Amino acid sequence: MTHGSNKNSILRKIDNLSLAAKALLSAGDVNIALDSMADEVIGIGELLVEYGNLGADLIAVLEDLVANIEKIRLANEVDKPLRMPVDMMLAKLVRVRNILEEKLPAGKKLVYFLPYKASMWDSLESVWEKANKDEKCDAIVMPIPYCDRNPDGTAREWHWEGNEFPEYVPITKYQDVDLAAVHPDQIYIHNPYDGYNLVTSVAPEYYSDKLKQCTDQLVYIPYFVSDENGATPKWAETHARMPVYVNADIIVQQSEKMRKIYIQALVNLYGENTRHIWEQKIKGWGSPKLDKVRHTKLEDQNVPEEWLHKIKKADGTWKKVIMYGSGLGEMLKSEEKLLDKIENVLDYFKGKTDDVMLLWRPHPLIPATLDSMRPDLSTRYAGIVENFKKADWGIFDDTPDLNRSIAICNAYYGDDSSVIQLFQGAEKPVMIEDVEIMN
Repeated sequence: MTHGSNKNSILRKIDNLSLAAKALLSAGDVNIALDSMADEVIGIGELLVEYGNLGADLIAVLEDLVANIEKIRLANEVDKPLRMPVDMMLAKLVRVRNILEEKLPAGKKLVYFLPYKASMWDSLESVWEKANKDEKCDAIVMPIPYCDRNPDGTAREWHWEGNEFPEYVPITKYQDVDLAAVHPDQIYIHNPYDGYNLVTSVAPEYYSDKLKQCTDQLVYIPYFVSDENGATPKWAETHARMPVYVNADIIVQQSEKMRKIYIQALVNLYGENTRHIWEQKIKGWGSPKLDKVRHTKLEDQNVPEEWLHKIKKADGTWKKVIMYGSGLGEMLKSEEKLLDKIENVLDYFKGKTDDVMLLWRPHPLIPATLDSMRPDLSTRYAGIVENFKKADWGIFDDTPDLNRSIAICNAYYGDDSSVIQLFQGAEKPVMIEDVEIMN
């Protein structure tokens, strides 16, 4: 733990002592409460050890707190009123807090990033890069576990994708960290749903209401980029109902326009008298996803050899590469009709491989979603994927690095999704498919 996080932890313990002291006047078993307070003081002393000689000097200050605790214990044992010794304790705590605030060096700011899917890391990466370069900040990336859900909401299979992040990102394992004890200055997340996603769920201990208690500032950045054309407060209300909008201290939107749309959506949901809350909480600071796609260059990418073999012509030049995107929303909406369309599109591009290479990148949650919500479609979809892989004329992209794929591709064709905004951010053409049209 850094000096900065130690100092914050010490000051929080002092604040906890003040709350505990006030509660003594109505406590059922005062001795139990006093024992807990004594343990808290010991904990402060243990944290002060890190500060060397300065900490040793300040530990002497804690002796007065111990003496006050014993005075309250003695008063309680002889059945005397606790008001006077408790007031003395509270006054002492104020003085001790002021001393510690003044004497302890601020140290580094401690920031935790809690992604759950490696493919969504780009929604946090540029913020992490800035924090990681800041000498006054310790930036920790700690991927958290998530599960696929059964139709009844229970967990079907658990995943941890910490091994799938870029090599340049140091990973901290969640099993090694007690967030409540560490209590970072900031926590960044990209998952807004808590328990309301029917398909997947992060572990409940990482829901936003729990994380809010583990940090001074909880920051939410969406994992997607929205199409701002036609976006309205009514459209935004569905997402604005997610728990993170209440629990987060800061919510980052991709633009000032989207900020205003979400503010109005939340006012519609919670009342005009809450406007000042959302205006303070929601920021139009931009999307790290757009930052990433704009700065990702093809020449910097490590393209898999098996992809290059299909993309390169005999003379060494590249074929045109088209990303074919299959979206989650369209799958749930069009069902069998979309599966027919996928087969039709694959057949069409199979005949064009001399000049055009298809890179099929379905939404990564389609299999889990179909298993949970449309099990009747799951087998057929899995068969289409398996046949495409076996035929081996195109590229099936289930890698976590979407930005590399955008850099490789010349254009996008497929379902309407947030990937379209990323292609537009990279100034590449887009065409949305119509499931009603075959051939």
